Amino acid sequence: MLGQLRRIVQDVAQEPVLQNALAGLVTSVKQALTTECCSVYLADYEQQHFMLMATDGLNPDAIGNIAIGFSEGLIGWVGQREEPINLAKAHLHPRFKVTPEVSEDRFSAFLGCPIIHHRKVLGVLTIQQAAERVFNEDEESFLVTLGAQLASVLANAEMRQAASESSPSQTQSGQLKGLPGAPGIAIGEAFVLEPANDFNAISLKRADDPEKELAHFYRAVKITKAEFNRLAERMSGHLPADALAIFDVYHQLLDAASLGNEIELQIAEGWCAKSALKRVVEKFARQFDDMDDAYLRERGTDIRDLGQRVLNNLLDTEQRKIKLPEKVVLVADNVTATMLAEVPREQLVAIVSLKGSVNSHAAIMARALGIPAVMGVSELPLLHWQGQRLIVDGYQGHILLSPVEAICAEYQRLISEDVALNARYLAEIAQPSQSLCGKQFNLMVNSGLAIELETTNPVYTDGVGLYRTEFPFIMRSRFPTEQEQVELYRKVLENYPTKPVVMRTLDVGGDKALPYFSIDEENPFLGWRGIRLTLDHPEIFLVQIRAMLKANLALDNLHILLPMISDLAEVDESVRLIRQASFEVSDELAIELLKPKIGVMIEVPSIMYQLPELARKVDFCSIGTNDLTQYLLAVDRNNPRVASLYDAMHPAVLRALHQFSLQAQGLQFPTSVCGELAGEPAGILLLAAMGYNSFSMNSSNLAKIKWLLRRVELSELALLLPQVLACQSAKQVRLQVQRFLEQKQLLSQLRA
Repeated sequence: MLGQLRRIVQDVAQEPVLQNALAGLVTSVKQALTTECCSVYLADYEQQHFMLMATDGLNPDAIGNIAIGFSEGLIGWVGQREEPINLAKAHLHPRFKVTPEVSEDRFSAFLGCPIIHHRKVLGVLTIQQAAERVFNEDEESFLVTLGAQLASVLANAEMRQAASESSPSQTQSGQLKGLPGAPGIAIGEAFVLEPANDFNAISLKRADDPEKELAHFYRAVKITKAEFNRLAERMSGHLPADALAIFDVYHQLLDAASLGNEIELQIAEGWCAKSALKRVVEKFARQFDDMDDAYLRERGTDIRDLGQRVLNNLLDTEQRKIKLPEKVVLVADNVTATMLAEVPREQLVAIVSLKGSVNSHAAIMARALGIPAVMGVSELPLLHWQGQRLIVDGYQGHILLSPVEAICAEYQRLISEDVALNARYLAEIAQPSQSLCGKQFNLMVNSGLAIELETTNPVYTDGVGLYRTEFPFIMRSRFPTEQEQVELYRKVLENYPTKPVVMRTLDVGGDKALPYFSIDEENPFLGWRGIRLTLDHPEIFLVQIRAMLKANLALDNLHILLPMISDLAEVDESVRLIRQASFEVSDELAIELLKPKIGVMIEVPSIMYQLPELARKVDFCSIGTNDLTQYLLAVDRNNPRVASLYDAMHPAVLRALHQFSLQAQGLQFPTSVCGELAGEPAGILLLAAMGYNSFSMNSSNLAKIKWLLRRVELSELALLLPQVLACQSAKQVRLQVQRFLEQKQLLSQLRA
């Protein structure tokens, strides 16, 4: 049963034409359940009805012509109740709607199941039978499971089809909705990067030049065979001869007499090499999946493994030949730091990440670079994006596919408005960071993505509030040496010779992985990350601290920040290791070192309740509102399914920040805020109202935040704060801040 379900879903997912996919779906379900009729209805929310889109058993002439209102009939009832309805005598039920054109008079038994995606009913899947009976639990479970698996596939099926057929001459633009990851608007051409090649991301496409596709395929096969030879040689001393024979089997499968011949035929029929490979591999793998013999069933795994290796080499062969467009919209399943580094900054205009949310690290990096980004877009297969002209609206989270010239012109006008607003902010960048009433603020920058990407003039900032040291670790194929780290940190410290530079020790894990230090965990955000990892590997921690201390010689502007602290014992051990590193450097260089200030990141809720003890152990703290919000709300910020629940404006988060500020002020414990909340207009106003006066933000936000703070008074913010803290939702909080900005006549001058 599981194999049948998987096959049906795969068939629907890989069929590029929606109508063909639905037609195949109803026939497959009818056969799998040995019933007499299967139909699928899709919801049309503009017309408020369900349209019969495919059937195997009803009158085929009714397809596309019969609509049932959302409140009509058994189909509407399934949609309203959002649960299966199983009836033995459907035609006698009071909700049954007689529709002569459908020709369903002969059917008595009815089972309808809703197809729901992100709490929205997309359609209804039904099976029917002439005999008066209630469908059994296995049949109902099959249909419910199938509906749940089909939901994400069908959610963007129509957009997927439109994207594959779109061209600049179209009169309408396709639009996708995602999450606004970084503000701004950009127009460019989609460039797809696929770090992990996956058959699920390959959509079926035709090709104009079969000989060229064959050449691609032959080259990938040659590389793959060479890999098998190397693998067999490497394992020859560890495996018996019969086990090594699998490599010979793989060779044979790739030969023209086996899979290779089938793939060549598919290419000759007009499919591109990737599509031909996918069609053949999935066809043969499914045949093995359906076999009764357990040993033979496992050969399906071998087929998929073989196909995956060829696909990797096929795509690598192609990607080396890709020429970047002039204006690149980087599209990936999950945008990473290494992907950003592969595209020249002068060509990169926007980012689209199919996964991730507003506070994923991809979005944070986009905001730091001043690049519009949209996250968590959809299940639209990646290759449908390649070469598309896109408009990326990072304010609304919208993406327009192949927009017409009139739409491009309108968005170009908005881009010009953005430029004018930024010029207004930059006109005051050199002015003091203070409120109308003269309250002084420290405005620092978050840094560390890459030294060549930092754009803010150090003269206009009060230092670096957060320098992320993980980037040089991520960008290498090994841990950087102590000397490599010294040289990098020295450059940063020298850029701010009279101002503090807060360097966070290595903070990997969670959604930041090192390519050479794999961490495989079911829940990485609650696992081995930040200080937990480096304390378990003091050889990594000590080398980094030694490098920082050496880079700080004769400058003395280094502050060290410890990430992911959840327990005071972690602070004690970290301070001990810092003292050890300091002693080692002093002894090595025969000099007396000045002790740098040591701080702790406040991002795990537990440490918020140990502030008095913490204040006696370290010199300062810095609040990371991104992770703190994630942990307070128990929401994975990278999961688009729950991304709408993640909001730093949540009343619980704001109340926690307010209480912490009051306690820190009472202890006279220096505290700054370095999370994304400090770079938002609404966030900075509320934080200032709470008493925070030191902030670190992405450099692209610095001018706007300074401009805003110079136009408010603390007495006004003091009146706003109680109203906000009394709110019951993030939406209410934003409305309160919006009213405040409207009263100050500032709202129209801020786009955020």
